[in-house]
Amino acid sequence: MQQNCAANLACLPGFDLASLFLPQIQNDPIYDFSSFDMVDLDPYPYTYSCNGSVATTVSSVSAAAAAADDHQERRGNDERKKRRLASNRESARRSRVRKQRRLDELSLQVAELLGTNHRLLVELNHVIAKHAAVVRENAKLRDEAAGLQRKLSEMEVGGVGEAEAGAGAGAGTPEMA
Repeated sequence: MQQNCAANLACLPGFDLASLFLPQIQNDPIYDFSSFDMVDLDPYPYTYSCNGSVATTVSSVSAAAAAADDHQERRGNDERKKRRLASNRESARRSRVRKQRRLDELSLQVAELLGTNHRLLVELNHVIAKHAAVVRENAKLRDEAAGLQRKLSEMEVGGVGEAEAGAGAGAGTPEMA
């Protein structure tokens, strides 16, 4: 009689005999497993019928396949993300190397230009010193030329007056002063 009663209970619509034997799932807020990568499966993948056969539900199989596909897709996305991050790191490293090489080249160029600038300043100081010496010598030569011009003018003026005086007195040689 009890066996017949159990069979009748199992055939009732809305009554799940498996729920009597499987552990109950509680929604306990203390434990949060949402951050773990778990496959979301139906907790009751089997359906029991009154004739004693056990069959898996279509929704649980398709849910498991969908979950596996989703997991595979996430794994593929993670791989792509890892490759992209590695590529970005390598690109950033190459960029830093290029930047350092350019900085070294510019530092060498600065040192070279500073050396050239120093050499040109020394050369400019020599040219300025030579120019000043040439200007002083030129001024001295102008003064000397002006003095000689004055003497020449005096001699001509004096020579003309003496020549007239000497011509009246007789032929003679002009005296030197």
